[in-house]
Amino acid sequence: MTDFEASLNDLLVATFDTILKFESESLRQIAGVSVTISEAHMLAYIAEQDGKATVSQIAANRWLAVPTVTIAVKKLEKKGYVAKAPSPVDGRRVYIRLTEQGERINRAHTILHQRMVRNISNQFQPNEKDILLSAIKKLNTFFSGLTGGQK
Repeated sequence: MTDFEASLNDLLVATFDTILKFESESLRQIAGVSVTISEAHMLAYIAEQDGKATVSQIAANRWLAVPTVTIAVKKLEKKGYVAKAPSPVDGRRVYIRLTEQGERINRAHTILHQRMVRNISNQFQPNEKDILLSAIKKLNTFFSGLTGGQK
């Protein structure tokens, strides 16, 4: 591994870990509840589906196995963040929606991301912002190619 590759590896790992820790702690402070980042991101996806999320859709979006998502949804339901409802058209299909508490957590998560991006953005000059966006797009393209999709 070259010096550049070693430095890049260290920075990627440290940045990813730091973002997760920051997001988790900030979300706990803003929302007043302990929620994992995985749970927050699952709630965000469910919110995007506007009451029409299914376990299969969540699994595909989060790149998880259906049984894993089934367990996660049961936990979220037990915590009072989501509720299930049968489809009025197809009784075999169950939709997952956010409860009021789930919506509150999702709003807090959205606000957290807005603040985080604004604060990061303020650290860069306009030309640096262009370079940063270009570099992150390349990272995203690279990792999307490895995982078979884009998030």
